Amino acid sequence: MITKFIILVVAIEISLQILVQKTKKIFQWFLMPEDIFPEFNKNKYNNYIRNSFSKKFGWVRKSKLIGFDRLNNKKIKFSINKDGYRKNINSKKKKLYASFGGSYVFGRQVKDFQTWQEQISKKSNFNILNYGIGNYGTDQAILRYKYTKFSKDTRYVILGIVPEHICRIQSEWKHFFEFGNIHGFKPKFYLKDNKLLLKKNPLDKNTKIKNIYKIIQRCKKTDRFYEEKFKKNIFKFPYLLTFVRNFKFNLKIIFLYLFYKNNKNINDFFLKEIMKRNIKEAHNYYNDYYSIKLFKSLIKYYVNIAKKKNHIPYLIILPQLMDIKFQKTNRYYVNFFKNEISKELKVLDLTKFFERKKIDKLFTNRHYGGHLTPSGNNYVANIINRFLKENV
Repeated sequence: MITKFIILVVAIEISLQILVQKTKKIFQWFLMPEDIFPEFNKNKYNNYIRNSFSKKFGWVRKSKLIGFDRLNNKKIKFSINKDGYRKNINSKKKKLYASFGGSYVFGRQVKDFQTWQEQISKKSNFNILNYGIGNYGTDQAILRYKYTKFSKDTRYVILGIVPEHICRIQSEWKHFFEFGNIHGFKPKFYLKDNKLLLKKNPLDKNTKIKNIYKIIQRCKKTDRFYEEKFKKNIFKFPYLLTFVRNFKFNLKIIFLYLFYKNNKNINDFFLKEIMKRNIKEAHNYYNDYYSIKLFKSLIKYYVNIAKKKNHIPYLIILPQLMDIKFQKTNRYYVNFFKNEISKELKVLDLTKFFERKKIDKLFTNRHYGGHLTPSGNNYVANIINRFLKENV
């Protein structure tokens, strides 16, 4: 009986190793021990340093840039002007507002004139400058705001965030949190004796690839997501143990691979599961004492910078599709911003407004969300515009 059991376990282990390794070829989120120190392509790394790297912020869109997003195999052009913000359609209007944040502020996957800032400006006598950068956290957005020079016209500043920022602000190397983003080293704030301190970007423009591995070793000790997320997802012998540790998620991925590996939408199915996992994890961090204390300290820091610049600050919560759908857990961040952060400044949480709409049409991908469509940008523009008018 014991012999049969051992044979069964060995058979399962061998089958699992084969399945996981095959799935890994098209699913980067299955991790192996070698993924701790991934191979850096010299050309890609040098291109990143030359075109995107920023010591202060992690990465940034360079001035006078013309770039392209992709959606359904279509190119979507965007432009960054000489002053570092996204192109205004009517640049002669007063630069009354400036907005900072990640891709939901930048307006990924829509044209320059389709962003929510431009849709507001179109109906107004002022512009909302768009300093959004894809994949930014609240920490990076605040730092960019701090070091940006404005004209005398600018009186208001908008910080736009997605709820997942509670994780992004604690990430030092994105690869530990967002598997595969190996160039994403960034500065981060941390609390020590109740003081908000800044740990600078560990990467430098002169850092050689051979020295990155020393940086990774240090990040393993200071980035909480190495222990809490990355390490727990590494497949090593016995694979069965790793598989059982995240059984429900791993089973879904294997199922998708077996039944949809030849389906052209397989990556969308994978991304849906990744998004579900990431969003649920992010929501739970709103119950973590250190996380919410750090987030609150960052918002206070943002408000203080605005006071020094003589600006009136606002905070806008721009939920992703999964944030809206997970109504059992999204109350964690809804309550946090309503009960804690609204004491510091004016807050607009768009979550409740999306719950009243047929939300799938407002996002670029009905499976996992992606970003706001042109109509999605128009929808939030009307709500944000009303909020700004009410809180001048």
